[in-house]
Amino acid sequence: MADYWYWMIAAAAFLVLEIITPGVFFIWIGIAAFITGVIDALAPATTPATLGMIFAVLAVISACVGRKVMKKKQDAPSVLNNRMEQYVGQTFQVYEAVTDGRGKIKVGDTVWPVIASKDIPASVSVKVVAVRGTAFEVEPQE
Repeated sequence: MADYWYWMIAAAAFLVLEIITPGVFFIWIGIAAFITGVIDALAPATTPATLGMIFAVLAVISACVGRKVMKKKQDAPSVLNNRMEQYVGQTFQVYEAVTDGRGKIKVGDTVWPVIASKDIPASVSVKVVAVRGTAFEVEPQE
């Protein structure tokens, strides 16, 4: 069996470990093993020591690149467990007139409390600008 198959088997083993274990780490090591296998297939005269060094360097590089890629994905704000945040920036109709800074809007089949800096009559379009506790902060849509 050609030597590069050992690297491909190692890459497959790392990918299986990635599926079995939590987190995202073994995929980057698996990618390094796969690239090392490709290098071994293209240059079969490469010594095992050199391949080991290539694998070590590629593993560190791919893990660092993977960390940066995953960090960017984690920095994006999530509205998964905060339903109200997904409505910021959207426009709705006032359901119950805003008087003394408080009123209600209808979002789909749900009525939500709102706060505003000025009175707004019913049926006027308002834009949700923020979430304050359990109420939307709104302003009249121009």
